[in-house]
Amino acid sequence: MPRKPDPTLKPAIVCKVTDHLHTTRLEDVSVRSLGRVLGTSAYPIVYHFGSRDGLIDAVVEHLSRPVLAVCLDPGADEQALAGHLVRVFGDLHVPERFLAARLTFELGAVEYLSGHDRHRRLHQAHVDTLAAWCRAHGARDADAVRVARTAVLAARGAQWGAVLDGDTALADETLRIVARRMAAEIGATVH
Repeated sequence: MPRKPDPTLKPAIVCKVTDHLHTTRLEDVSVRSLGRVLGTSAYPIVYHFGSRDGLIDAVVEHLSRPVLAVCLDPGADEQALAGHLVRVFGDLHVPERFLAARLTFELGAVEYLSGHDRHRRLHQAHVDTLAAWCRAHGARDADAVRVARTAVLAARGAQWGAVLDGDTALADETLRIVARRMAAEIGATVH
């Protein structure tokens, strides 16, 4: 009779690999190297995650969980919009948020080559959330989508800039400016 898998092992692997990725380039990660980090063979990785990519996806999901829980009330004011942008794209002074941003760019940049669409779907969800906010504040549909798409791209730019130059405080301030410009562009009368 086969041994029952330990339910605590999978989350422990994800946490250990997350810690490892803080100081390791994604391209340097293999199933074998992760096995060495874990002090085991590659078998637990393959058993629990199927592959290196499956494990990296689990790490990204683990890191993204807090951001996915962030909601924006479409009727919220500009200050709430700014807070939303900082919680979703900023707070990069927190090591896990910084790693999540880094992995999002590393994985998202090559996602179209692998046939995956996780990051594209997440990107579209961000655009949809901000477009709903714009519509709730009087923007026509086409303008709402345009303004939201521009804002998400600006937010991603702030994130990427922080990953490149390490100035995480500037990213949060830039995100607040993005919120102000969004509100101004659609003529939202919220303060």
